[in-house]
Order: sequence, then C-alpha cells, then structure tokens
Amino acid sequence: MKKLFATFLCVLLLLSVVLAVSACDDKGVTTDELVVYNSADYIYDTELTDFKEYYRAVTGKNIKITYVTYDTNETMLTKIEKGDSVVDVVCPSEYAIQKLLEGGHLVKLNYFDEDLYTDGFNFAGYEHFSGQIDTNIIDMVEDAFSNLQIKDEQGNLTEDKITDYFVPYMYGTLGILYNKQEFKRLGIYDKDVMNKANWGILFNDDGSGNILSEGLTGNILMKDSIRDSYAITLFYLKESGKLDGLTSPDGKTYTDMPVSELINVADSQVLDICREVLTEQKKQLFGYEVDFGKDDLLMGNAIVDLAWSGDAMYAVDESWDEYLCPKCVSQTGEKQGTDIICSECGAECGDYELSYYVPHSAGNIWFDGWVIPDTYDPSHLTAIKLFINFLNNPEVAIQNILEIGYSAAVSPEAIRQVIEDDDELKGELSEAYLVNSDYWEKVDEDGKQIEKFKFNSWQEFEEFFFDYRNEMDNSNWRYPFLIDVNGNGVYDRALNTLGVMRDFGENNKAVVTMWNKARSTGVNALPLLGYTVLAVAVVVGIIVLCEYLKYLKRTVVKIPKSETDGSASPKD
Repeated sequence: MKKLFATFLCVLLLLSVVLAVSACDDKGVTTDELVVYNSADYIYDTELTDFKEYYRAVTGKNIKITYVTYDTNETMLTKIEKGDSVVDVVCPSEYAIQKLLEGGHLVKLNYFDEDLYTDGFNFAGYEHFSGQIDTNIIDMVEDAFSNLQIKDEQGNLTEDKITDYFVPYMYGTLGILYNKQEFKRLGIYDKDVMNKANWGILFNDDGSGNILSEGLTGNILMKDSIRDSYAITLFYLKESGKLDGLTSPDGKTYTDMPVSELINVADSQVLDICREVLTEQKKQLFGYEVDFGKDDLLMGNAIVDLAWSGDAMYAVDESWDEYLCPKCVSQTGEKQGTDIICSECGAECGDYELSYYVPHSAGNIWFDGWVIPDTYDPSHLTAIKLFINFLNNPEVAIQNILEIGYSAAVSPEAIRQVIEDDDELKGELSEAYLVNSDYWEKVDEDGKQIEKFKFNSWQEFEEFFFDYRNEMDNSNWRYPFLIDVNGNGVYDRALNTLGVMRDFGENNKAVVTMWNKARSTGVNALPLLGYTVLAVAVVVGIIVLCEYLKYLKRTVVKIPKSETDGSASPKD
C-alpha cells in the first residue's frame, strides 16, 4: 500500500512539473492565454503582436492568443448560447449584446468604475483608458437600452446599465454611397434635390412621389440585410408621408416619434406597408448585396448603394485616383485628348468619383463593443481586461480607424491629440494624403503622374478627418456629422437625428417573414426549378457513366502480351 501511495505521489509530482513547464516558454517565462472571438477584418494587422508586447511589458508574462472570427452576429450568438467551447472575449453589435444580456450570457465588467475593474491588478505600467471614450456614445447606448431586463448569474432579473457589461469599440452609420459624377450628369447632385429626396434616393423617389431620375432605374443596390434595409425603409415611409395619420397600437403617432423610437417600430401595420414599398422598390434595383456593393460602384456597375460608413470610406478613397481603371483596377490610364483611357483594357477611366451621404433628416447609428461571455475561462480574466483596455488606448484606436475605416469609440478630441502629438504618425498621414506636398509628387513606375486627393495644410486635413462640415456629402465622414442647427455658424454633432436599433424580440419572426416575402415576391420559381432538375440530371448522368466505365473495366478481356509480342504476361 505504501509503495502504491509513493508511486501515486511520484505521478502527481511528474504531472505538476509537466504542467509548470508547459505554462512557460523556453526562457522560463510564464505564458497566459486568451481566446478572442471577433468579426473578420475588424482589427488592424499588427494589433495582436502589439498587444503581446504590451502584455509582456506590463505583466512580465507572455500571452498566447487564440483568435477566431465569425461572419454574422447570428453565428456568434449560436456559438455563445450553445456554450460548448471557451470564448473569453467577443465583440457583438448592440442588439446582439442585448440578446446576450437578456439571456444571462454576459459577465459584468464594470469598466467605467476603475477601482472595480482593476481590482487585483498590481501592474506599475497600467493606464486605464475609460476616460478616453466618447461620452456621447455612452449616453446614446444607455438611453437606447435603458429598460433592459438583465439576467444575472443566479438567473434573477436586474436593472443594471448595459455599460456595466460592455465596452464600446467601434461605431458607424448607414448611408448612401453614390457616384458623384453620375449624379451630376443626371442633374441630381444638388443640395436641395438630395435633401428633399433623402432616403428616397434608394427608392428613386424625389421626395414627392415622382421618379427622381430615369437614369437611376436599374442602377440602385440595396443591402441583403433585414435590419439595415428595414431601418432605412422606416425613414423613407415617414419622409414620403406614407405614415401620415397612422398611430401605433399604443396610440402614438408615427410621424411624431423621434428617430430613436421610430427605428424600433415593428407592429403589423407598419410591416405591411414596408413589404409593399420594398416589393415596389425592386423595379428600381440593380440587385441586393452584402459585401460587394462598393466594388460594383467602383467598377461602374451601379450608381448608388445602401452602405455602411466603413465600406463607404474604402470605396471613396479608391475612387479618388482618376487614373485608376474601374474595369481592371490598375493604374494604367493614359490621356487621349480630353479622355483618360486604360492602356490595358481600353476602358474609360476617371469617369467616376464616389461620395457618401447620410440624410440629415434621420439615420441609423450602430455600435459594437467588447463583452465577456459566460463561456470565459476565469483564469484568463486578467488577460481579458488588459486586452479590452488596450483597445481604448487612443494610439491603438487611431490604428484601427485607419485600417478598418470605422469610427473608434475613443473621443474625436483624444484622437486629434494623438495625431498632433505623434510626429511619426503625423508624417505618415501627411504622406498618405499629400499634406503640404507637391500635387504631382506621386508617380508610377513609368514616371507617369498620378493625381491623388491633396490637402494644402494640416488644418485642411483635420477638417476633412473630423468635420466635413462644408459639403452636403461626406458630412459624417469619421464621426457623426456636424450641422448648423440655429443657422448662426455654430456647428454641433446632430446625434439626435440618429437612432440605435434594438433587438425586435417577439417581433423578430414577423420582421423576417416580411423581408422574405418582399424579397421573393415576383420571383418565378420555375426557371430555378428547371435549372435544379437539369443539374440533378447531369450529376446522375455522370454517376451512371462512371459506373458503366467501371463495369467495362472489370469485364474487358485482357490478352497476355506473350500471345501478341512474345513478352511476359503482366501480373494480376
């Protein structure tokens, strides 16, 4: 018995040594772990490497990061709700955070209470960045989700603030991405025209129920996204008078509702009207898209698209180079008279310039934020908190802004200060946007001049980066747009015209049904059925042919070579 016990102790000792060694690198430094779940392409290229260096500097330990991506919030929700794998930190959209909270799947963070958040920390180099987050965002999120019934770890309903459970990361807007040159040719690039049409641009409605332009028919793209398309349809219904005189089930007049309330309406009366309008809209569409709308506009396949602000920024930036061929996407344009023709494919270049516009009447602003799901590993908690806080360092935030195009939750003032104080970053931005440089400084390999967007001064760049107050389009380029509310030249951020969408709860199914019916109405199933039958027939035919060839191979009579040329017979 003593020998058995001694053997057991030896095994335990050996296991402890193995575990200790596995938790250290080859230099004996302890390695912690972190499992991150995030949307694809939603972090700058070297962020994880930078965080590893930061983690080592602050804690004296290494960090192993398992980084997994998902395509939609729904995919993420399924994984977290299923709860069969470790996920330490995840970055959902606001409505998905609501669903996770109501389902009791989130752990309280208390990020905005530094003492609670850093309880147990003992790091000399730690700096807490919650004070750098834009207070406007915090206020909007708390207002939008003020009456949530949050389920705590014991399953009891509480009324904690949503900001106790999540930390804002990025936000953006829905808007209209359009070809400015085409709008000019169609005679609709006009402040009064566009501000009268508003969201009607996506329905080819001039704001009075008439066609805005025959040239837009068949050249409009819509998002193949229920929530996004539904939101702008609600705005269009109100602007076009289709909700006039109607009241909600609780007696409220739709036209008197603020944007924040209207954007979350989902009763049967409004859903029926939305279905009719979306069905009618299809006559004006080039099609539906999720990821390729910006590319279609760059290639001239369409003129206008419902777009997310980050995608719009990418597309507009790509369109600034008038020598970039929209067909083969190469800088091979050459001047031929007054035209610019691509030397590779012969397409006309420089005939487009994209812009992004959020109607000032109403809009959607969305937020993504970091949360700790109940699938986290408690031993990873310190790494989780350091990672979330690291992302709100203004120097990190500016890298994310420049890489992924969306606006960081870190305040514009903090971002502006970082740019002003960081000479290296300022130099990189100056070079990228030709600030204070020769307009024709950039040339390609053959010495051809490439015209780029240019700023004459750093002040011009700042106005572009933060304000964009002087044009009707691009008015909320990086941050929610500035508007002269009282006409006295004093500009303020018109956040009250932007609404946050909540989860539709028990009305989710009804909204999805409405969207599916609107999308499918008028679609003839016979061609699809015919193609399906043909495809099945081809597959079956191939299988039959393969089996027949196998049969022939098995039954063919082999003639030994010895009987024909005197050589030995092959082996069976």
